Amino acid sequence: MKLRDWWKVLKLKLMEHYHYYGISGNMSKLKAYYGQVAKLAYKWINRRSQKRSYNGHRFYRFLKYNPLPKPKIYHLTYTSSLRRGYITEDLQAANLYVRFCEGH
Repeated sequence: MKLRDWWKVLKLKLMEHYHYYGISGNMSKLKAYYGQVAKLAYKWINRRSQKRSYNGHRFYRFLKYNPLPKPKIYHLTYTSSLRRGYITEDLQAANLYVRFCEGH
């Protein structure tokens, strides 16, 4: 299988993982998963032949021009709290912010 085809499959599988596990409060685990996938991709790309295909710098450049999808929250599980203003989710930055309001 060519690298181009393999990379498309890897991106699709990563997106499926994010869609399934991308719930509120799970961002740290999704980021850890992304890091492990990138490490394993580097490992398996270099196993395609007897000599090393990529060093760290070259693989970083490859990732820059062929990025893997970044983790994202797709399912908000704190919807009732969101309406009351206790918890807000910044989906662009993919960070969960908890705000405690006194007197409520």
